[in-house]
Amino acid sequence: MGSSVSKSLPAAELLPASKSYLVVKANQFIEQKQDYDWFMASKGGTHGKDDFQRRVVLTTFPSNVTQAAFEDYVEKKFSDQEEKMKNNIKALFHANLDSDTDKRITFDYGTDGQISAVLTQILFERHPESGEIKVSVGYATCIRQVKAGSNLQYSYWQTDADRVSRALQYVYGVELKQELIPFL
Repeated sequence: MGSSVSKSLPAAELLPASKSYLVVKANQFIEQKQDYDWFMASKGGTHGKDDFQRRVVLTTFPSNVTQAAFEDYVEKKFSDQEEKMKNNIKALFHANLDSDTDKRITFDYGTDGQISAVLTQILFERHPESGEIKVSVGYATCIRQVKAGSNLQYSYWQTDADRVSRALQYVYGVELKQELIPFL
């Protein structure tokens, strides 16, 4: 299971080339490092510190997995998370019935001057020959605390939501890589 505490990111080398959809997506996310670098440099002069939290889990379900079974899995794997986070992750399954990937980015502005960006992501790798799907699901969060006496505009990250999303996908991709290594 991925980490839910703030720590430095491991080396972001690409995984070996593979036909695995999850490996392809992990590599694609890792190649978005320029957006992560922009995100880390774009602090507006009022930045105090960043706290990253992330958790990426990898599991296999039967291809006929139900919404209820997926929600039960999320409740167990993310039991330490707030209901809002768990509900955002659960919602990805429903949206993903006809697709192999989905994500959501949300922003929150705290009363204490901190802002957060939360990416929730799901990836499906279908294996029709075995009747299974391999699923990667999780989140990457950055909480930015501003310096005392400083304020960030409400639209601080919303104006660059796509770029913030790609930056957090980089973080997600690095974690996904760590989850995939034992299976390569």
